[in-house]
Amino acid sequence: MPRDIRRETQAMRSECPAPGRNLMKVRELYPRGRIVSGLFLSASALVLVVPPAAAQLEEIVVTAQKREESMQEVAVAITAVGGEFIRESGIAQFGELAEQTPGMVFNAFSVGQPEIAIRGMSTKEDGAAASDATVVSVDGVYIAARSAQVFDIFDLDRVEVLRGPQSTLYGKNTVAGAVNFVTAKPTADTQVRLRQTVGNYGRFDTAGLVSGQIGEGLFGKFSFSRRQHDGYLRNILESWTDPNSGFVVQNPNYGKRQGESDTFNWRAHLRFEPNDQLDLTLMLDGADDQNGATNREPIGSAGPLHNCGCASDPIAVNVALGGAGNLHTTLAETEGYMDREVLGIALVANYRHDFAIWTNTVSYRDSDFDWVEDSEGLPPFAPWIDLTGASGNPGPLLTSPASRGFTFDITNSATEKSKQFTVESRLMSPGGATVDWLVGLFYSSEDIERREGFNFPTLGGTGPNANSVYDSLQDLDGESWAAFAQGTWNVSEQLALTAGLRYSNDDKTFTAENVATSGPGLLIRAFAPVTASDSWSNVDWRIAADYRATDDILLYASIATGYKAGGFPGSPTTALSATTSFDEETVTSYELGMKSDLLERQLRLNVALFQTDIEDLQVTRFFQPATSSFGEFLTENAGEAESRGAEVEVTWQPTDALRFGGSYTYLDATYTNFTGAPSLEANGTVLDPAFFNGKRLRQAPENMYNVYGQFTVALGQGQVTARVDFYHTDEFFFDPSNDSITASWAYDLWNARLAYETNDGRWRFSLWGKNLGDEQYLTHLFTQRGGRIAFGLPGDPQTWGVSVDYSL
Repeated sequence: MPRDIRRETQAMRSECPAPGRNLMKVRELYPRGRIVSGLFLSASALVLVVPPAAAQLEEIVVTAQKREESMQEVAVAITAVGGEFIRESGIAQFGELAEQTPGMVFNAFSVGQPEIAIRGMSTKEDGAAASDATVVSVDGVYIAARSAQVFDIFDLDRVEVLRGPQSTLYGKNTVAGAVNFVTAKPTADTQVRLRQTVGNYGRFDTAGLVSGQIGEGLFGKFSFSRRQHDGYLRNILESWTDPNSGFVVQNPNYGKRQGESDTFNWRAHLRFEPNDQLDLTLMLDGADDQNGATNREPIGSAGPLHNCGCASDPIAVNVALGGAGNLHTTLAETEGYMDREVLGIALVANYRHDFAIWTNTVSYRDSDFDWVEDSEGLPPFAPWIDLTGASGNPGPLLTSPASRGFTFDITNSATEKSKQFTVESRLMSPGGATVDWLVGLFYSSEDIERREGFNFPTLGGTGPNANSVYDSLQDLDGESWAAFAQGTWNVSEQLALTAGLRYSNDDKTFTAENVATSGPGLLIRAFAPVTASDSWSNVDWRIAADYRATDDILLYASIATGYKAGGFPGSPTTALSATTSFDEETVTSYELGMKSDLLERQLRLNVALFQTDIEDLQVTRFFQPATSSFGEFLTENAGEAESRGAEVEVTWQPTDALRFGGSYTYLDATYTNFTGAPSLEANGTVLDPAFFNGKRLRQAPENMYNVYGQFTVALGQGQVTARVDFYHTDEFFFDPSNDSITASWAYDLWNARLAYETNDGRWRFSLWGKNLGDEQYLTHLFTQRGGRIAFGLPGDPQTWGVSVDYSL
């Protein structure tokens, strides 16, 4: 598309009252079946501004640069997943979205402690004063607390994943990228939708919405999602024997399903448009989760176990420790739970003038999170756990039968209360001019109170941590503010130059206290409350050039910087470590890309080549010093690292009935100057500082790809759509040591769906299956006993079900 036509299109969009009204008008002009047909996975359709001819790919409209633009016109690597496909496919979790995004890996310790990695950059630190590598926002509202970042995915217009640093427009903590959830806006026409899903593991999901005009210039919408299923893990521990008393203790959780889910999420929007210049939108959302803990499972060891020759084989280790050779069984005596409540409110005001559009957003978010889980998935007093070191001798802390197994009995818990207040004000040119510009101010404050506890319930044993309770109390008061600007000079119909600048300042005051109820051998230290403050600031910038080689091919190049604020450790064991901050992390990213619609818009091929240089990389490791039998999580600045690779997204629609596509990522993300890392041998002996240069970054598989095929055929008064998806990821590591026991092994996932939809779009019946091969894989891993045994959380097993949708 020539640049002057693009400018006219942008100007027309800017003159429209709001994106929601654009979509509303499109739906009035074109039947809904036409709009939602042919949705695809790797770059899903979002909004059809221009209806395509037969066997053509739809235009995808995003707001990644704070204004509506075609995704194919934005000089940023973006993956967009449409709301209709999310609804059709039953996607309800963040991890399922990550499988469709090149370069993204999602893992979660719990629903309140997600770990998002893009191009190998992530954050493991989960303390109150931590900073993320990826920003998560909903309708432009930044969500600071990690406990509130993951929620049920429903009633969305689209999800945009921006890869690479986005600090100019999105601010701090975007060294890896940004994830924007854009909810569906209220409509002028009355809409009612209901969905009911039933499936294995007792799945029973209900979702619905009602939307429409309430009065003159007043529109409203209410939507909800209720998800329920039984636990994916089955407890196989019938009893255990207390070696001190000789009594056999029956496990009250024997035979139970664990990890059940019961979540309720809702959203309410009220939009007032008194005239063509002003619109006000009030948005409320909430979540009430009552879930069972999945509990970790033993899946690897650094040395052989005494009753098997296994070490890194996860299934063999599980069997050797008494498991059933299936990671969806557990030997935990603690049932555990994960509860969370979230409430958010935001007010967005847009005022349009010939000169500029003025947008103001004010928001408040409150979240409470509480969970308890068995950290190692083993029974108390497990006498067969005799892990030998590299020399074949028992480790130094497991030298007598009386102490074997005691230190493995750990119950982990956490409660977190967070409050966040944000304000952003932006002034933006209408678009379509020789120079398009944007300026803004941002302010955020957050208050987080967190308690993380470790209980060693060994029922009167004599192990080093017998009957010990340890609580780390943390309180954070943080403030952030920023000023930013970005401008694009449309030099000609083919060439555009973009430059952006942002100044960010972050202040954190951190208070920590350790409370310990000591058993006979407790080596974790208590200390009185201590307080420390620190501040960080940075200037980030971005320059980019895009060149339209033909009407269908856009080439671009960019250089951008990013900034992740410093912080304080999450579970310090001494007052000194509690008050010692770590520095900010900064990145500089170089990117070359191509976006193309070829073969008369039947083939879409997008490619990005990137290299990111990382300074003062923040790395969190579980470290066991000689003075502690349990250890602590240490966050340190690990020097320098580098992430480089290639990302390819392809969509091909040869006919109206057929669609194929997929994405591929090659990633080479390694430490280039990491020299101060503590390490331990398999038998627990502390070594000299390790040299990790050349080791891969956490959550950075070398190869990832997904492919899909979809076929649609008319049948009776409707149409049948069959679709198959395949996802693969190489092995990746959860620890910078790259020790084999810290690896998540390579795995493959197959999903399929068969749906029938009536021609009027009112009814849709779907039969679906996920992880059809019942692949066993990990979503989280950590090591204990000096890195000698690894414990992990398994991913979802094979699930299947039937969904029925009704739209009025």
